[in-house]
Amino acid sequence: MRARVLTLALLAVILLLPLAVEREAAYRSPSGASPLNAGPDGTSELVEALSEQGYAVVVVDSWTDELRHLDPCLLVVVSPELPYSDRELEVIRRLAESGVNVLVADEGAHSNRILEHLGVPARISGRAVLAKGEQVFQATIRVGGVELDVVYAYPSAVDARGDVEVVARAGSDVLAVAYDAGSHRVLVVGDGTILTNALLRPRNALNRNFVFALHAVRSMCPAGAGAVLVEGSKYPLRPPQFSGAETPLAAYLDPASRVLGVLLLLLAVGYVVPLRSRPAAGGAAWRRRVPEAYEVARLICEDEELSRIFSENCRLFAETRRARPLLDAVAATSRGDRGLATRVLRVLLERGERARAGATP
Repeated sequence: MRARVLTLALLAVILLLPLAVEREAAYRSPSGASPLNAGPDGTSELVEALSEQGYAVVVVDSWTDELRHLDPCLLVVVSPELPYSDRELEVIRRLAESGVNVLVADEGAHSNRILEHLGVPARISGRAVLAKGEQVFQATIRVGGVELDVVYAYPSAVDARGDVEVVARAGSDVLAVAYDAGSHRVLVVGDGTILTNALLRPRNALNRNFVFALHAVRSMCPAGAGAVLVEGSKYPLRPPQFSGAETPLAAYLDPASRVLGVLLLLLAVGYVVPLRSRPAAGGAAWRRRVPEAYEVARLICEDEELSRIFSENCRLFAETRRARPLLDAVAATSRGDRGLATRVLRVLLERGERARAGATP
């Protein structure tokens, strides 16, 4: 009977795990400068503004050669937070060589791989630029033969290494450069925040950054000339920010913690561990049957892979015989790691199979 309850509990958890993870994923949203992020650090305002100007704006969620069929004229990359693969860089290079201009606004390192692949002799250094000791300041940028004032927030200096045109400076630091490769042009600005929602709002002629954004795009892709591809694939998902009754239950509870909690509840209510699973230490006090939480912790620490991951917690468990701190650590570490949660469940499921094989009817 005990083995049957264990097996049913484990199977129930296995079935709940994908549902819990998928429900939570459905409520996650892109972070950072993603065009799908409507928060202050997102670039959804840029997409909306260009759409209102008559551009066909495409948020790129996968870099493939199929994008050429959209007849693009401009590729916009703003502060990507994930690295590019060689395959993706090849797609971007082929797009540029086919005549697609490129606008890069970034203060980090990931865009440098794009610049390197396109042969642009400039790199975003990651070195902060200050103007009169301030990280947020206004400076002029020259684009399409027009000089515009732009507000920069935490810019990074651009290292110009060759035949590029410096189009913006702050003292001795270069803020932006332009490069003409013949088949395409590249504009590099060492600050992605200039195109984020925080600085593009309100969208009117009094907002210098909004005016710059529209002028920069028009100078590289006149309205009607083709689609504008906006990077949307290099931003990790973040948990939703809900409040009150609007918050789905799955948004409150971490899937791994939720699953392990259900497991322990079912096991603790259903039965206790056999006598042979009792700890050696503790004397007469341990002659009582031990709650299943102890057995779960013991199995985790007996597994070679899990014991390496939770080595310190397993050491404390061996010394104190207390299962709760270890199980709390497992739940916390499993947050967002479906592979680890699956590994824990697999170990427990295998134990259930062994218990069922050795149990008496």
